[in-house]
Amino acid sequence: MSKHLLTKSAFRFGLACDRFFWIYQNARESLPEVDESTQAIFDQGHLVGNLAKTLYPGGTEIDWSSGHKAGIAQTRDAVGERKPLFEAGFQDGMTHARADILNPSSRGKWDLIEVKSSTSAKEDHFYDVAFQKHVYEGAGIGIDCCSVMHVNRNYVRIGKLDVKQLLECTDVTNEIRPLASGIPDEIKRQLSVMSLPDPPDPALVPMCSECVLYPECWAFLPDHNVVSLYYIGRKAGELMDRNILAIKDIPDGYPLTPKQSIQVACEKTGKPYIDLPAIREFLGRLQYPLYFLDFETFMTAVPPYDDSRPYDNVPFQYSLHVVRSPGSGVKHRSFLSDGKSDPRPEILKMLKSELGGKGSIVAFNAGYEIRVLKSCVVYFPEYGAWVQSILPRFVDLLIPFRDFYYYHPDQNGSNSLKAVLPALTGRGYGGLDISEGQTASLRFMEMAFGEVDEARRKEIRGALEAYCSQDTEGMIDIVEALRNLTL
Repeated sequence: MSKHLLTKSAFRFGLACDRFFWIYQNARESLPEVDESTQAIFDQGHLVGNLAKTLYPGGTEIDWSSGHKAGIAQTRDAVGERKPLFEAGFQDGMTHARADILNPSSRGKWDLIEVKSSTSAKEDHFYDVAFQKHVYEGAGIGIDCCSVMHVNRNYVRIGKLDVKQLLECTDVTNEIRPLASGIPDEIKRQLSVMSLPDPPDPALVPMCSECVLYPECWAFLPDHNVVSLYYIGRKAGELMDRNILAIKDIPDGYPLTPKQSIQVACEKTGKPYIDLPAIREFLGRLQYPLYFLDFETFMTAVPPYDDSRPYDNVPFQYSLHVVRSPGSGVKHRSFLSDGKSDPRPEILKMLKSELGGKGSIVAFNAGYEIRVLKSCVVYFPEYGAWVQSILPRFVDLLIPFRDFYYYHPDQNGSNSLKAVLPALTGRGYGGLDISEGQTASLRFMEMAFGEVDEARRKEIRGALEAYCSQDTEGMIDIVEALRNLTL
């Protein structure tokens, strides 16, 4: 039935979800195209993989452009030369795997190096490597040491990129040894799933919420369904097994957390929950002038600037709306880097000037803005004392919604700014070219590091400025709406 061999990618999918695995193997053409954010993650992986190859000079890269059989034949020929091999592919029955790196070891064996763009070797990597080792040894290739090469989070770039410091290897030979005995049975099980005439029914698994098949698999669920119940976890499957699909249909007496109970009650009444004393207490923490602050950041596996580490959240933009006193006008300040140089020193310099010496600094999920500032002063310690001095001034606008001082059924279980703003104020992000942070990061990297003409650069800058400004304007509207509730 299957159109494809069982590869290491397919094996990983088979461990997670039988339905996605079956479709990936038998009807891959029906899968949605990879979205821009996922492709960016793939691109990071390819970049790290190519850098890893430079640590093995004189190696041979297997060319798969002429098809599977040609790649297998080239691999067989290259094995005899006993040089490092990149993308060496082997087949054992219905299984096939390509090694990121095979390095000649002693006694005619090979060291297997799996390259990942993560910052550590993880449990799912162990299964990946164990599957590969099984395939290679089944094809007659002796494997000695098994390692995961990953990004070294502690590497700080100074000058030219040092790949030997950027990447490090973790020996996982001992970790995969206990997995080896279970690999043949799991392969047999997955081959059996592959041969089914139709895809298995959907089953609620951890990967569901991020899966491209989620809209299809769970299309039968109504709006405001039990999967969106706040921190519901595995209980969603339990409710669905009882044919309870809508939150409003959860029976009285069903064990729920206090916050879940509020959400269920709002679904049944159609009205928001409002804890006026708690809202008043929260608003009482706000001290004028109010500084509404929002950062946009990007992060990459390869640090782009001196004094930066892999996956640092590097701020490239901020929006700051300032309200000096109740009823006064609003002033807007902003910064957007061109990406040609490290934006952090300029951001710190400008914010030190603009945030003044008193008044609340309001951010939505303020811990994020605080972490960004703290990470910046690691490399620019001359601003350390100033950052420490302003931390007590931060007020987190997430609190009234995270702690359910206010909940509206239109939030659908979410307390994010994107959910709260329209539910509470009626405003949203419609009509904007950029409407969420991941796209903002991608657009900035396109503008800063891609080959774009001046017209495209101007277009991106305008979209970024509109998006970031909307976040801080939205926070002002939320505070005003909360105040109106207390009148």
